[in-house]
Amino acid sequence: MKPDLANHELLKFRLRHEKRLTLSEIAKRLNIKPGSVTAVSQGYRRSRRVEQALADALDTSPEELFPDRKYERKKS
Repeated sequence: MKPDLANHELLKFRLRHEKRLTLSEIAKRLNIKPGSVTAVSQGYRRSRRVEQALADALDTSPEELFPDRKYERKKS
């Protein structure tokens, strides 16, 4: 997986300025290490759970937040 540090910086900026949140606070909500959230936001790792939490925090979808990543639609 190729890192996207520009998107990572934009995501951090939006969290801080739009929602007054940090990646560490997202990690606490998920009960995981902050480095895990950072790795996902930078594009080094994938985690649907973390991607969804970041998107939820910014009132958007993972597809909008990470447009270069492929997502499968859930079957109903």
